[in-house]
Amino acid sequence: MFRSNSVGKSKAGLVCGTVLALSVYTVSAAAAEKITELKHSVYVGGLFLGSIDTEIGEENNNYRIESIANTSKTFDWAFKWIAKGKTVGLIDDDKISPFLHRHESSWNKNVRSATMNYDPSGSVEVETTGKISSDPNKYTPIDPGSLTNSIDPMSAMLLVSNRLESGQGCNAEVAVFDGRRRYDVKLTEKDSRLFKPSRYSVFAGEAIGCKIDIVKKGGFKKGQDNYDRMNQEIVVWAAAPVAGARVVPVRMQVSTDFGRMELHLEEYHEGPIQLVSRNAK
Repeated sequence: MFRSNSVGKSKAGLVCGTVLALSVYTVSAAAAEKITELKHSVYVGGLFLGSIDTEIGEENNNYRIESIANTSKTFDWAFKWIAKGKTVGLIDDDKISPFLHRHESSWNKNVRSATMNYDPSGSVEVETTGKISSDPNKYTPIDPGSLTNSIDPMSAMLLVSNRLESGQGCNAEVAVFDGRRRYDVKLTEKDSRLFKPSRYSVFAGEAIGCKIDIVKKGGFKKGQDNYDRMNQEIVVWAAAPVAGARVVPVRMQVSTDFGRMELHLEEYHEGPIQLVSRNAK
């Protein structure tokens, strides 16, 4: 079932949503409880824009992912963005099956949320809150049938992470629904890249590149291609920050109207592995 109280404009945009999703770009099935904590920092034009904190918990075949992203207090005078996400579900071999996904974001004083519940048949029921457009034709329609067997952004990244952990590479195409927009995420593996030591990151070494392409299916504003106009490759680089750690996103670089945006792995915590960059915020 597809039910929505609103299908509206996301001021944070799909790129921010993707970055949030990329921050949980790691989970593999495990037989014992495991908790991994990640912190990514985001810089735009050399200025610290904000951070993304993620906690990943898994026990047997169950997974839980919680994340919070927020802009730096330095920008409070101009804008303030906070986004919180949570997903719980089941990993069965190569199949990722979310049970529940919830996302809430606030841009200044405008708050929006989406809650999705999944059943074993693959159908999804969604409830959204936030500003409702007065023009129902403002956004491209969503085919309710296209939601069947789609998954949330966090679970989609989990799926790709499992492929990297098992050595299958990142080549994949995933049907994603974030509560308001339905799109396919197409990932293509790129040549590996060597990163030098940096005070912004806990990672140095060779990383796998995953090129991201977004194929819009529905729920997007008509006549406004905010993401297509960037006309550039978006590549996320993933690697284990040290031996014995998980494969996680360690770097992303994207050109924007405000300068180059960079995503760095600032902290990594898992059991005895405790990594913190020299420039940690």
